[in-house]
Amino acid sequence: MADLAIDLHGGDLGPSHLIPASLRYFQQHPQHNGLLFGLTDSCKPHLPTRLPANVDFKPCHHHLPAELNPAQLLRHRYGSGLELAYETLADQGVDAVVSSEHTGVLMALMHRHGVPHPAVDRPVLVSWVPTARKPIVMLDLGASFSASAEQLLGFAAIGQAIASESRARKPSLALLNLGVEANKGPHSLRLAAEQLRQWPDLDFRGFIEADQIFQGRLDLVITDGFTGNAVIKSAEGTLDLTLSALREQLQGDWLGRVLGYFLNRRLKPQFVRLDPRRSNGALLAGSPMTVIKSHGDADALAFQAAIGRAVDAVEGRWCGRILDRLDQLIR
Repeated sequence: MADLAIDLHGGDLGPSHLIPASLRYFQQHPQHNGLLFGLTDSCKPHLPTRLPANVDFKPCHHHLPAELNPAQLLRHRYGSGLELAYETLADQGVDAVVSSEHTGVLMALMHRHGVPHPAVDRPVLVSWVPTARKPIVMLDLGASFSASAEQLLGFAAIGQAIASESRARKPSLALLNLGVEANKGPHSLRLAAEQLRQWPDLDFRGFIEADQIFQGRLDLVITDGFTGNAVIKSAEGTLDLTLSALREQLQGDWLGRVLGYFLNRRLKPQFVRLDPRRSNGALLAGSPMTVIKSHGDADALAFQAAIGRAVDAVEGRWCGRILDRLDQLIR
């Protein structure tokens, strides 16, 4: 069972979409409990007269300023629903927070309630990427602009702690680089690779190029946040472009529509497997707090996936496992 705090305001769609998505998830999973945080005036029109037994609404009276510098959250309190959700998590009133707010705000609030583990210096964004074979774990995807060798080792330890939970074998891992040769890339990558080759509980595969990520032959891919975010956003844009061009061709005339009908039946399982919405929900790792970041434009399906990710994190004790592994790294 997991008790989850849901922020109803972060992101682009707001309560009108996030409330129905949240209610649907908790109705389908009655063993888990949801505490929904939001502005009364914005949320009440979208809340049913009677909430499910495992859902409660926690009203707040203020919203985070639109142009807020995240650093201001370390000095000021605004009384927003997201802040109240974090406070509830810090007081152990819930097990995790799910929000579509942007990464900088989520990271600042984590710093308000504690410091990240010294092995990583700042929280790390861990995401699940759909590939030709299976979703793989990739980090960092936007919480950092660069990474030293020590930080890359911390990222690897975080990924290893998550991937080892469901595997009897050693998780396979590679560092994202501009080539697979051992002498390629910045010094920090080559230094991290030398250290990872010595980890006995890891199947280290060396370097990987960006086009190899989506083959799905690995469990973990490690990179700095700037590179990881650029790779994922480029891949999502390429997929959108490809599918849009395909739809345009198949909807142009009656022959295309007939062909599209049969292709859709044949390809639907592949589309479902590659649908990035089903992989939504990134873990902000490196502190004792379990926080899941949803995409800002997440629809109902994607937001429910993020809630499911939070449940997986709680039931798998990911944060505890990660901190234990990071402790081993700095001993």
